[in-house]
Amino acid sequence: MNRQRGLLMLVLFLLAYMGLAGRIAWFQLVRGEKLSREAVAMRSRAIVLKEYDRGEILDRNSLPLTDLKTTTALYCLPGLLKDNNQDFNSPMYASPKNQELSSKLAQILDKDKKDIEMTISQARHSGHGFVRLASDLNPQEQHSLNNSQLTGVIVAPELKRYQDNGFCVHLLGYVGGGNPPRGQAGLEKAYDQIFARSSKNQALTSVFDARGLAIQGLMFKVRQEQDNQSALGLTLDKRIQTIVEESMNKRVNKGAVVVMDVKSREILAMASRPAFNPYRVEDYINDNQGSLNNRALMAYHPGSLFKMAVATSLLEKKMVSLDDYFQCDGEYRFNDEVAISCWKEGGHGNITFKKAFASSCNSVFIQAALKLGRKNLLDMVERLHLTDDTLGGYSVKSDSYVKIDAGDPAMGNAAIGQKGVMLSPLQICSLVASIADDGCWRSPQLVKYFVDGKGKRTVITPEPKQRLFSRETSKNMRILMESVINEGTGKNAAMLEMPVAGKTGTSQSGRISIDGEEILDTWFAGYFPANNPRWAIVVLVEQGKSGAEDAAPVFKEISQGMLNLFSTAASE
Repeated sequence: MNRQRGLLMLVLFLLAYMGLAGRIAWFQLVRGEKLSREAVAMRSRAIVLKEYDRGEILDRNSLPLTDLKTTTALYCLPGLLKDNNQDFNSPMYASPKNQELSSKLAQILDKDKKDIEMTISQARHSGHGFVRLASDLNPQEQHSLNNSQLTGVIVAPELKRYQDNGFCVHLLGYVGGGNPPRGQAGLEKAYDQIFARSSKNQALTSVFDARGLAIQGLMFKVRQEQDNQSALGLTLDKRIQTIVEESMNKRVNKGAVVVMDVKSREILAMASRPAFNPYRVEDYINDNQGSLNNRALMAYHPGSLFKMAVATSLLEKKMVSLDDYFQCDGEYRFNDEVAISCWKEGGHGNITFKKAFASSCNSVFIQAALKLGRKNLLDMVERLHLTDDTLGGYSVKSDSYVKIDAGDPAMGNAAIGQKGVMLSPLQICSLVASIADDGCWRSPQLVKYFVDGKGKRTVITPEPKQRLFSRETSKNMRILMESVINEGTGKNAAMLEMPVAGKTGTSQSGRISIDGEEILDTWFAGYFPANNPRWAIVVLVEQGKSGAEDAAPVFKEISQGMLNLFSTAASE
């Protein structure tokens, strides 16, 4: 009997052992990898190795416009600085380890000890596993930190969100203030709710035990997270934006450039000068250059560029033909006391309307505008959407207007784009595109889509095109704009490789320089190729001499750069 009981007990123990072994094998071999990940996740804390944990801004080809530059930063793990019997629930965390570390870091980084101590303290009380103490470490600082053997800190790579040279800064905007920081201007502000919901991408991890202490040998691992990340897709072409910015860096101290696709009305590039460093915004708030202003979206007197709207109105109403003759004696006199001069002293004499457009004759356009009449011109301004601020995916307020007072002198000033007329470079570019696109209009577009933190993609659909004026009017306007290049004031914009078309402009700003000279705003607006329009470009150069001298060469350089870009791409 005892022998049988012993065998039974042995069998039961054997079965229990086999069951336990099988259970262990199940967890080790079948579910081991998953459980290991979950265990590590329970004790892992992560810091995104990006300057700001926000969604990316991408160009039309999915090339990043943010998070481009890699630098080196210093991070601290406050949990590693805990002293025995230290109360972390006290109002201010100032443990001996924190004080000692802060003192040594202050010497290496040349920073205030109290500031470092406070940053670590606040991170610890807020429950953050990591905190960035310094960015853009120089080689000497990196060497000193890597050889310091300090506990609780690590030197790691960091992706800077912006370029400090101001690349695309007026559109991108910047972030600042608060924790987390919020968008303060530009697209960063407009899409702050989207960017702020970004999931983590690249992360630095440290594994902690149940006591909250880092496990040596498992510290500071870099991992890639596969979660969806918010993003903003623009119509901009980073390559064209670079061409524009480089040209402006050489030729434009103050001004703006807009490049638009004629058929789609998508903005391919937009830049303003002067630029600013998004990391030192406080240095520009009170400067007298208006560096924070996006001049591409601001209203100016367009000068002779407004003659495009006047000519379109006249041709559409069949009140003038290209071969009609006018007389220019050097000024248009309204009465004995009021006259408006033509830019050419002595006048252009007896010339056709086509020649007057090519030569940008003020006198002829005042005569033609008076014939057109105030109501007809204002009706066409509305029909052309000239003061429309719509920009797909981005809210704009340019303060533009066309307000023409009663009386011939007011009509004369408006006819040459001075008093009563204020338009932005973007609005003028839209007019140029309508002329080049057979008289059709569609509002410009900047944003193609956005993706929220859950991966949901929302596409911004452009509105249908509208016909504003006839193909015949468009054809005649294109003849006029080609004549500006071939025989008029726009010869400096001409290209050997292909025909271009455009219009020069020079406007009085009403401002006086320190030398007592009137400050002029100079323009060139055009498109190319002239025989098959694809791209429209508007150039504004503040404080210039003339559109022909200052703005037309910028148009040419940008057009040449784009031509080289697409010719090279086509041959590859």
